[in-house]
Amino acid sequence: MDVIKELNNSDFFIKPLPKKTVEAMAYVPFQNAGKLYSPEQAIRMGTLFPELDKPFEPDCDFGGDEND
Repeated sequence: MDVIKELNNSDFFIKPLPKKTVEAMAYVPFQNAGKLYSPEQAIRMGTLFPELDKPFEPDCDFGGDEND
């Protein structure tokens, strides 16, 4: 049985954003279960969810002023 497919086709699936959104209000999308790392890989990566596996880039310039 594919647990992810079962969850996505069930009453547990949540759309990423609420049905009614308001302009100028921040929203964090809901996360539904997608592909999952194996337990061993999840420990190495620090997350069970590949969508959350983002590279750490300490020297990345986000456009801020050096004096901030």
